[in-house]
Amino acid sequence: MKNLFKTSTFLLIIFFLGCNSDDDNQNFDSNNHLGLTMGNLSDFKFNEVTYTDIQIQQPEIVNGVEKTRGQIIITIPGSADELNLSLASVNFDESKFTISPKVGSVQSFEEGSVIVYTITSLENPEKSMCYLVSVVKTGSSIEELKITGFIFEQSKNSGLPMDIEAVKIVEYPVLGVNAIFVLVPVDTDLTNLVPTIYFEGETLTYKQGDSGFVPYPITALKVDFTSNYDFISWKDKNQFFLSVNSSGKQKKYRVIVDIENPVDLQQNSVSTMDVTEGTSNISFIFENWIHKGNHPILTNIKAIDFIDNTTNSIGNILSKAYLEPANGISSFIMPGQEGRVRVIVDANEAVIGDYDVDIVFSPKYDVNRAFIWDEVDDLNPVEDIFTKVELNVKTKVISR
Repeated sequence: MKNLFKTSTFLLIIFFLGCNSDDDNQNFDSNNHLGLTMGNLSDFKFNEVTYTDIQIQQPEIVNGVEKTRGQIIITIPGSADELNLSLASVNFDESKFTISPKVGSVQSFEEGSVIVYTITSLENPEKSMCYLVSVVKTGSSIEELKITGFIFEQSKNSGLPMDIEAVKIVEYPVLGVNAIFVLVPVDTDLTNLVPTIYFEGETLTYKQGDSGFVPYPITALKVDFTSNYDFISWKDKNQFFLSVNSSGKQKKYRVIVDIENPVDLQQNSVSTMDVTEGTSNISFIFENWIHKGNHPILTNIKAIDFIDNTTNSIGNILSKAYLEPANGISSFIMPGQEGRVRVIVDANEAVIGDYDVDIVFSPKYDVNRAFIWDEVDDLNPVEDIFTKVELNVKTKVISR
């Protein structure tokens, strides 16, 4: 075992649970039209290769509308060289549904690729559902490769008050690239950090930005983890990657370094001007926060909760709230820039009195696009690693 790393043998077995079969009452929608679930895929065979295993999670259909996309993970022999594959057939009635890409259309299922297959009703073309389809190989032993620990040791990083361990090491089998999340104290110098990495595999390599992977050195490697965001490609040009390798196989990880609470409120409590009863959709702007983190924050992060602290529970009259750039125009709030909170008050049916409400925001990290926002996306994993932001807002409703 070397200074910085340890290598061992470990077998990780991933179980995948599909959803239950569809209920008969979903075969038709509320208008007695053929339901989307009649177009569910029960198999996914290729023309070019025979799979060894298949895992199918059906789309979630609620009131005839797709709520969550389905997922299909297909395992093929490790000896298969060709990953340009085509769907051989479908099990649904092709006089009632279509699929795109169509049967026989060749698609590239290279490592990390996800192909979206869309099934559309011919009776009602506005109704459709999707499957995210990916391919993995058997015998690759990629499950044996993993990073088991990532630490900024205080002894190697004099600017840190203590050892800082990764808060999350997450694997995304469908994407082919995984992620390591590390949260350091606010105002930490990110330009010269030395990580200690523990992994299971033969070798460890790394790359930064668009450079190629090179062997990770035995001596301490100083890394600049500062984000350098490219708004054209929607990626961090300075992003740091690690790869664990063995017998020609590899498992790659992005390393994301930030702070626990990038949205630094300058005031924890604010008050609006008085609001006249019966009025609605009144906006109040508070120049109230600074971006102290490392990655861009996408504008218009929405409040997820409004907690009523009002005496006698009169009720919440705040209908919406957003985190915005200070100028109200920019698409992103960059590290070091100021932001504002926009609050919408609705006193249309409010009683006269004093209102006291806590607004809660929940910023999250978008792994693929390397910025902070609050939306969940099927193709772009979003991790809830930051502290929730709470702002107390007081409002008085007065008579007309």
